[in-house]
Amino acid sequence: MGAAENKATVAAAYEAFGRGDVQAVIDTNADDAVWTINTGPGSPLAGEHKGKDGIGALFGIIGESIEITKFDIAPVAADGDVVVARGYQAYTVKATGKTVEGPLIHFFTFNAAGKCTQFEEFEIGVDDAFLP
Repeated sequence: MGAAENKATVAAAYEAFGRGDVQAVIDTNADDAVWTINTGPGSPLAGEHKGKDGIGALFGIIGESIEITKFDIAPVAADGDVVVARGYQAYTVKATGKTVEGPLIHFFTFNAAGKCTQFEEFEIGVDDAFLP
């Protein structure tokens, strides 16, 4: 697959996430995909989530841990097997009631079959939101 197809896959995954179709997002990944979330201290979202089962579990943790109030993101650049997306988010941490708001960057790497093999997220503004 090429850059345009990979960018379209990312756009479709964001649309699926927006309508609550988590399975469609998971299905865009290779069986051995690795998602890495770079976030604040104490976050249960942080670290590596491996394979479709691990990615599915991550979405479960998201649902249990935070309430998303804003998520505006779109692919902004694609070159070969890499797609970069930039956005802005806001959410409330259920355990602490603290709000996180700020920019985020997503990096996707795709294989020749058009499946995501690596995803990395960097979010800003988390600080100590997950700490009591």
